[in-house]
Amino acid sequence: MNRLVPDVRFLAGIAMSVLLASCGNTVPDERTLAAQEAAEKTELSYTIKKKDLILLPAKSGSRAVRTTIGGRVISKNTTQLFAEVQGTIKSTSRPFKAGIDFKKGETLVRIDREEFELSLESQRSAFLNVLTGMLPDLKSDYPDSYDQWLTYVKGYQFGNALKVLPEPKSTEEKFYLTTNQVYQLFFQIKSLEERLSKYTIAAPYSGTITASNIDVGSLVSPGQPLGTIANRLNYELEAGVPISVAERLKKGDKITFANNQLTGSWTGTVVRINKIVDPATQNIPVYFRLEGKGLKSGMYLEGAIEANMQEGVMVIPSAALGRDESVLVLQGDVIRRKAVTPIDFLQDSIVVKGLVEQDVVILNQFDIPVEGSKVAL
Repeated sequence: MNRLVPDVRFLAGIAMSVLLASCGNTVPDERTLAAQEAAEKTELSYTIKKKDLILLPAKSGSRAVRTTIGGRVISKNTTQLFAEVQGTIKSTSRPFKAGIDFKKGETLVRIDREEFELSLESQRSAFLNVLTGMLPDLKSDYPDSYDQWLTYVKGYQFGNALKVLPEPKSTEEKFYLTTNQVYQLFFQIKSLEERLSKYTIAAPYSGTITASNIDVGSLVSPGQPLGTIANRLNYELEAGVPISVAERLKKGDKITFANNQLTGSWTGTVVRINKIVDPATQNIPVYFRLEGKGLKSGMYLEGAIEANMQEGVMVIPSAALGRDESVLVLQGDVIRRKAVTPIDFLQDSIVVKGLVEQDVVILNQFDIPVEGSKVAL
């Protein structure tokens, strides 16, 4: 980096005379006042030579400008688990702790259900008793249906869920079964059997436990949060995309994403495009399905979308662009500051718009303001 340091010349004699005059006289004379006025008007003088400048003549042209987008990797499925029944947490093959991986269908949480199972079995026995008491009437009044009901009663096994009831062969038989509360009792028991399944929570997908609020032996109640799980095989990325670019995207488009701290890349496929514009950024959220190994939830990835051709643009080093989005240019023998519009940010350079062929960009870095300074040959 080439930095130019100002050549500072102080009027030492004038300053000394002002000091002596101020020490020796309480009332300054005309000579002293003149010296003070001359000292106040004295400014630092800068000598900037053209040979010390790094100059870049402007050469604008057309360029396919990229739009950089980025976002955090998120799991396609993140599920918070809640208890639907009351009971004590039992141990499973894997502890329900944060960071534990699991496979689809594996038991995540098991709640003690012994008491409920006994109560349910009692209800099934009572229902079986009702059916057994109806068999004589079925044999005499509905002989065509007797065999199927007898087979149903004999086929019942303790501890198993009730099978579907036989279909009645007449309207009168259906009314008879309804009067004896067969259907009411049957559906009450099926409801209890469904509730019994709530005592065991199986993994809906292969994933990782990200948070756990329970431990073996703890008592849980309906509605109590148990923990959070996330899918570890399928990931997505949400990125804010400018409106003009989002209008050209469609489902199925592919973009390559990368992380500047890791090697390799990942392919993102557009799966959803939101219809709402973010009022804060004026971007449209676009969702990508990610493919590749090494993905982890929370990673930040960046990709680029090829935009339309831009005319009248120029590539300059990143250091040449000021904070106020302007650059120093040499116009004749005077340094001026000119505003430009950044179009694309590359690794070490920036694509800008607003320079003309007559502009000569100054790439030097200065420690002081130099706008308006003349350049010596």
